[in-house]
Amino acid sequence: MLLVDRLIVPAMRGRGQMPVDQIYRAVKSRAKKSKLRLTPHWRATVRNTLQRYCKHNEKFVGEFHFIHHDRGIWECRD
Repeated sequence: MLLVDRLIVPAMRGRGQMPVDQIYRAVKSRAKKSKLRLTPHWRATVRNTLQRYCKHNEKFVGEFHFIHHDRGIWECRD
């Protein structure tokens, strides 16, 4: 859960609805500040992680962190 706990949730928490390109910028900035190396396909990993932690998605794995509002628009539930 490194990506969710250390990058995505902190990058999105308290910011309301965010378009996916804004999420990418926030995650990249947070990774740089934390000196964490992102993989070449990190954007796809972020999208997949958002889907896996959204209870209204078919990929849902049981922990509910994100709300999908519209195409490319997400919000952190925390």
